[in-house]
Amino acid sequence: MKFTILSSIIFLIIACTPTSNTSGTETERMNTSNHQYIINDLLAKWENNKTYTLAVLEAMPEVHYDFQPTEEVKSFKNQAAHIVSSFNFQMEFIGYPNLAKVDKTSKATVIKSYTEVFDVIIAHIKTLNTKSLQEEIEPFYGTSTKSRMLNLMDNHLAHHRGQLTIYLRLKGIKPPKYLGW
Repeated sequence: MKFTILSSIIFLIIACTPTSNTSGTETERMNTSNHQYIINDLLAKWENNKTYTLAVLEAMPEVHYDFQPTEEVKSFKNQAAHIVSSFNFQMEFIGYPNLAKVDKTSKATVIKSYTEVFDVIIAHIKTLNTKSLQEEIEPFYGTSTKSRMLNLMDNHLAHHRGQLTIYLRLKGIKPPKYLGW
């Protein structure tokens, strides 16, 4: 009888003992480094952002880059410049303080400015891991994370790029097929 009770106790101790180390560092590793899909999703999103945005900018003939639907809104060129300028400003908080300013001289220079800033953003995403996405930064609106900043940049781009597609339609130009997925 003693043997049966003792062996039952030993069995319960062994069965209830965790077989892996669940220390803080192991738990942290499980919560961050195994989520590479997050980086892959960001990378795909920003590569599509680049392709689609450049297609929108290409679709507008240079002769209409100064088109301004009403006095209250920016011209196509200034709206496009606003997006790049805000990217440059927002990337400062992620660690890129000296990005080139947007050149609004011509359609070609606007597109070149976009290409350069998108290349910086995409290259930056390629350096990230899920832990670095959680790093806190101090942008103008208060404490945030790198992940949130990249998502805010994406949202801001979608908002203003949508306006640019309306400018195209107002000029009778069919916008390029959406590429966001």
